[in-house]
Amino acid sequence: MKPYQILLSGITILPVIGVIILLVWRKATKIQAAIVGIVSESFALVIPLVLLSTLRKEGAIFFSVPWIPNMNISFSLELNWLALTFLLTEVLATLAAMIYSLGDQDGDKHSHYYYALLLLFSLGMSGTTLSNDVFLFYIFWELMLIASVLLILAWGHGELRFRVSLKYFIITHLGSLMVLVCLITLYVNFGTANLSELILHASTLPRNTQIFLTTFFLIGFCVKMAIFPLHIWLPDAHTVAPMPVTIILAAAMLAMGTFGVLRFPYSLFPLETIQPFAIWLMIAGLVSEVYGALMALAEQEIKRIIAYSSVSQMGYILFGLGTLTARGMQGAIMHVVYHAIVKAMLFMVVGIIITVTKERDIRNVGGLGGKLPILTACAAIGLLGISGMPPLGIFNSEWMIFAGGFDSGVSIALTVITLIGSLLTLVYALRFFGKIFFGDQQPAEIMEQSPRALLVPTVALTVFLVIEGLLPGPLLAWAAQGLSTVFGGVF
Repeated sequence: MKPYQILLSGITILPVIGVIILLVWRKATKIQAAIVGIVSESFALVIPLVLLSTLRKEGAIFFSVPWIPNMNISFSLELNWLALTFLLTEVLATLAAMIYSLGDQDGDKHSHYYYALLLLFSLGMSGTTLSNDVFLFYIFWELMLIASVLLILAWGHGELRFRVSLKYFIITHLGSLMVLVCLITLYVNFGTANLSELILHASTLPRNTQIFLTTFFLIGFCVKMAIFPLHIWLPDAHTVAPMPVTIILAAAMLAMGTFGVLRFPYSLFPLETIQPFAIWLMIAGLVSEVYGALMALAEQEIKRIIAYSSVSQMGYILFGLGTLTARGMQGAIMHVVYHAIVKAMLFMVVGIIITVTKERDIRNVGGLGGKLPILTACAAIGLLGISGMPPLGIFNSEWMIFAGGFDSGVSIALTVITLIGSLLTLVYALRFFGKIFFGDQQPAEIMEQSPRALLVPTVALTVFLVIEGLLPGPLLAWAAQGLSTVFGGVF
């Protein structure tokens, strides 16, 4: 086994060491626990960057050791261009959330457990993106659910967290069970859990079986994406969760549903099988886009406003996947990354607003622009970003998604409606910004300045959003290479 293959395994192994340290070090302070968490998570960022040159040469990097030989199951990982894009997105989102948590009151109690669960949450997502064995994939897939449920249950806000945690677990687990049915069906038919082998042979399944599996895969992964009407777990979970957990849920975990769609039905089955689903994916994307925007416009609780915007933004991604065109699907992958940046930043802004004002109702907050100019600038850039204003990043991905819609030839009218519907994002963004940062100051007494520990990561993500928007070339290249991984060079 080559050194770079062993290094790949470190992305999943080294965070586990951090978890063990945190579980053993029970007297660790919050800062000490955070440092262990941040350092451990940083390995998941540094290792793929170190492997980047090897990935360019090899096209994919594999690590595999036997796990359950008599069942033909192995601990098998694969780093390819698609996995790299999603891996870096979730790792950066988790690191940003961990750094932000240093200035946040959540996790002050039992900090060693708190950061251990944050690491396990991220490990579940990292393992999901790297797994080249469907048995292993499902274990990591469930790990991110279990860790996030425990975080909401133990550190969530209000008595409703018990009910919200149960609702979140049941609904998302039902989606996971649909995915599990598909994975077991593939394993039973081909006698292997190796995903690379399954990709080679899945197209030989009867057409009806392919359609059945595609249907179950799409529904299961759309639950994780929080596509309407499968979104009902999201607003409550985002609202009740501690802010760092909300950041990871919105910026990283939702992306796992998109990854699942690309990694399984799109990779396993020929385009002829996927084609009948295209128009329905585009319609579902449009409905989710409009519904999420309207709910964000109607909501009064500021955290729920940004939560519903995630339902809307996931609609754009699903629409792009449904175009089945190179530009549309590349735009969808880019939108995942841009959405992660802007959503993490906007939730950080919301966290600061709640900290400064002690209010969550948008009707009770106003006039912050004069008091908090840096926060106002960050909010303005983030809201313009999510509205798709150039030169910020989401403009680039929406351009690609809409271009893909016109390229598809499926329904030009549907693409036009989706494009016009994007104006609703601007409307709820303007409402949010106008009510909170303009008008008379309320409440009458607020903190004189934003807490620096919360403001620094917020500003950093704002700058990153601007840079990514101005320099979209590298991300577009990664998206194109990732799409080639899925379709084997067809696009």
